Order: sequence, then structure tokens, then C-alpha cells
Amino acid sequence: MKSPTAHQRRPREYAVVLSGCKATFIDDFRRRSHRLQDLLKSLGFPSHDAAVNKVRIFAHLLTLLIIGVGLVWTPQPAGLVTLGIPLRTPEVVSIAAVLLAVTLLQARRRYRQAHRCWNSVSIPLEAGMRAGWVLMDLGLASMLIVQNLRWHEGSNLLAFGALLGSSILAVAPLRRITIRVLVVLINVLSASSLIIIIANASWLAGGETLGSGFGSALLLILAGTVITATSTPALYRATADPRALRSRGLLTDLSIKSGSIFLLSSLALSIMEKTPWPRTAPYIALAVFFLGLVLYRSSFARIASPETLGFALFLVRLRPSWVRPIIFHSLVAATVVTTPLTLGLCVLFFLGKYTQVPLLLFALVALEISIDALIVQRRTAVLPASHISKLVQISKAGLGAALCAGLAVVFSGILGTITPQAAQSPWLGVTSGALALVAVLLTVLVLKDAPAWLRELSATETEDT
Repeated sequence: MKSPTAHQRRPREYAVVLSGCKATFIDDFRRRSHRLQDLLKSLGFPSHDAAVNKVRIFAHLLTLLIIGVGLVWTPQPAGLVTLGIPLRTPEVVSIAAVLLAVTLLQARRRYRQAHRCWNSVSIPLEAGMRAGWVLMDLGLASMLIVQNLRWHEGSNLLAFGALLGSSILAVAPLRRITIRVLVVLINVLSASSLIIIIANASWLAGGETLGSGFGSALLLILAGTVITATSTPALYRATADPRALRSRGLLTDLSIKSGSIFLLSSLALSIMEKTPWPRTAPYIALAVFFLGLVLYRSSFARIASPETLGFALFLVRLRPSWVRPIIFHSLVAATVVTTPLTLGLCVLFFLGKYTQVPLLLFALVALEISIDALIVQRRTAVLPASHISKLVQISKAGLGAALCAGLAVVFSGILGTITPQAAQSPWLGVTSGALALVAVLLTVLVLKDAPAWLRELSATETEDT
């Protein structure tokens, strides 16, 4: 016979889980609202808290509607083929599941950084807080799990396994050895799902085998992804400042995100070449590259922006001679973590006979680094050591990449649909040279502006309260 306390334990644990989920969800809602408001102000669109909160609420309601429709609706297998984009519904669902699985992996690491003091306090409370942190993502994951099970294809089953494992990993407090095994398994399943999609894509191989003709581009994409994912953390670790962050989790994030950006950019290039708008292919690939770089920049604000050394920014007011070295190291770090991505995409452009597009890519990357450094330098706030975990939310890193993504989209419309030979246009070389010149001038301005930036530093959060 069970004691009365045994009957009360289960409801009490459920209440603890729900309270932790509610608290973390509200905290995450406020964090994202503040970040959106800061972003709008940076772009010149000031907004009130109430308006931003209404936008966030509407986004959540729209997400819930998408989840509800996706759970009960089975789309046509044709997918995007009817729009001229050669991607069937099973392939789209599988790719979306892989991307969400990787996102949930990153969300677990963000939770450990932001809520380290709550870890292991109470298992039910911690599980609830983890669920609240990724509540909407878990809803999307449940919808994509159901969708993947509806398509009896190998890539969808592998993507289902990766998404299910990442959902469990994001919520459940687990032992370290279990976490490592799950992370490896999720990465293997995700990579295998994408490999099956690429290997079976007759629209990508042009009807040829992997070893001949254009089919060899498939092997290049896979090889380039692996090389990018392995060389980026190795190159950063070899060239980083001795005081810069070099944790194992940071190097893992560099590997996953750099490989994902290269893979998505190369897939965008190959897919767009088979659509009715092949002239836009290199520019859409550039847009995807820089859109990925937006999140890349924001995630690695501590190693590739003027906030590189964290608490050292508070100390430079005592030692002004430290300012230029910090900014110089941030420029070097930003160059290093994007070099494998840039070189890999340039190789694909050359193989695709887009001989002038690599010039545009190099010019836009240089422009992105200089613009991002200038924006962050003029708009940053100094944080105390205990608030460094908030740097990703407060930093303005990523605005330069967003601007370059917009430029790539503009080029796709101007040069991709109007100019007969868009990738070989002489105007493309002139534009690339002009952008490179602007990048050089902005870099000089960043270094010259360092002492003035220090005197006018917006020290809004310099003391612990």
C-alpha cells in the first residue's frame, strides 16, 4: 500500500515542471523582445515596448497555427517543383528537420551558459526550465517529427531520429557521457540524411553519376563541408589571441555552424541553377551565405568583435593603449573564422564558371567585417565579468552581415535578371572593386576611431548590482 506522500509527489513534481517552464518561457520572450527592439532602433525604426510585444505574440500565434496545420495536413509530394524549384516535399521536410535538430543542439549550450546557476538544483525544475527555453522549437519539432514519419524515405527516417534525439537532449538533464553519445549520434544522423538527399538528387547531378561531369560537384559539396567544418576551429585555435576564449564547446559550435553555412550556400547555388532563374544562382548563394553569417556573427560575438576579450573592455579605460590591439585582434579573428567558408564557396564559383563572382564575394566579406566592426565599436556597452553571458543579446554583431545579404539580393535582381551574362558582366568587376575600396576605408576609420570611441564609450552596465 502506497503512502499518501507518494500520491502527492507526482502532482507536486508536475507543478514544479510547469512553474519552471513558465518562468523560462517568459524570460526568453522578454529577451527576444528586447533584442528585436534594439535591432529596430539600430536600423532607424524606433518602436515602443507594447508594439514589439504584440509582434512577438503574433509570431507565436502564427507558429502555433503552422504547428496545428502541419500535424493534420499532408502536403502534395511535388513540393516546390511546381514553383520551378526542384525540391520535393519529403526533401524539404527532411532538410527542415535537420536544421531544427542543429538549432536545438545550440539551444542546449545557450541554456547552460545563461542558467548555469540553476543547473542540478532540482531535476523537475531544471527539466521545466529547459522546456520553457525552447518551447516553440519543441512544438515545431513535434510537427516535423510527424511529417517525417509520413514519408517512407531513408532521409526522412534519419532526420526523424536526429530531431527526436535533439529534442530529448534539449529538455532532459543527462549525464555527460550520455550527452556526448547523443551529440555524436545526432550529427551522424543529420549528415547522413543530407548525404542521402544529395546522392539521390537527379536534379542536382544532371542525370550523371557522382564520378563524372557535373555529378562530381556533389562530392565537392560534401568534401567542402567536411573541410570547412574541420579547418575553421583549427585555424581559429592556431591564430587566436592568448587571452581569447578557446573552450571545447566554442570550437564545436564553430565547426557545426561553419559547415552548415557552406552546405546551405552550395546547395542554394546548385538548386537555383536548375530553376527557371539560373542567372540568379550565384547571388542567391551569396545571400544565403550572408544570412547564415548573421547568426554566425551574433553567436561568436565574444571572439570576432570588439568585445573579444570581454571584461578587458572595462579595463581599457585605465589603459588606453590596449584599445587598438583589441580591435585589431577582433578584425583578425573575424577574418580567420570566415576564411574557410569564403575560400570554399569561391572554389564552387570557379568550378561553376562564375569567374567574377568570387571578386564580389571577397569584397562583400571585407565590407561585412569592416561595417560590423564600426557598428559594434560605436554602439557597444561595457559589461562586467558576471554579465558576459548576455553579450550575444546586447552586441550589435550581425548587422553588417544583414546589410551584405541585402546587397546580394539586390544584385540578384539587377544583374541576375536584366544583364544577359550576369556572372561575367564587366560592371560586376567595377562594383566589386568599389566595395573593396569602401571596405579598406572603413577599416582605416575603425582603427583611427579607436581612441575617440574609448572616450565616448557607452558604459551603461559597468557595475554589478
